[in-house]
Amino acid sequence: MTDAFLGTWQLDPDGNNYQLGDPPQSGLYIIETKDNGYLVTMKWTTNGDEKQMAYEGIPDGKQYETPATGIDAMSMTRVDDKTLDSSAFVGEVRIAYARRVLSENDNTMTVTQSGKTPDGTDFANVSVYHRVIK
Repeated sequence: MTDAFLGTWQLDPDGNNYQLGDPPQSGLYIIETKDNGYLVTMKWTTNGDEKQMAYEGIPDGKQYETPATGIDAMSMTRVDDKTLDSSAFVGEVRIAYARRVLSENDNTMTVTQSGKTPDGTDFANVSVYHRVIK
């Protein structure tokens, strides 16, 4: 079976719903296979600033150290064929969580990132991506 998450996804900025921070005006989300898991690369532009971030993850639910990323560890879980979760940790505390959900036809991916602000307020930022390359 082909992994429907693999490919290049383009941001639909009209699908953004951010509770924290400025939503990106454009972006790409690239998911590739890497060893036993994924290499996830995100490129986006917010307020004219271009940014990029990449990380590797094995979707087995275990925490792996992530040196030089600003966090201590990361976990990734493949919930089902259409849901992929990840969490970022500092020490034992989960500081960020992301859930990626595919549409029925596997051509739209909705990403919900959630966590707490420094003052402890919960937030959720939603972005919608459309597949451009399988």
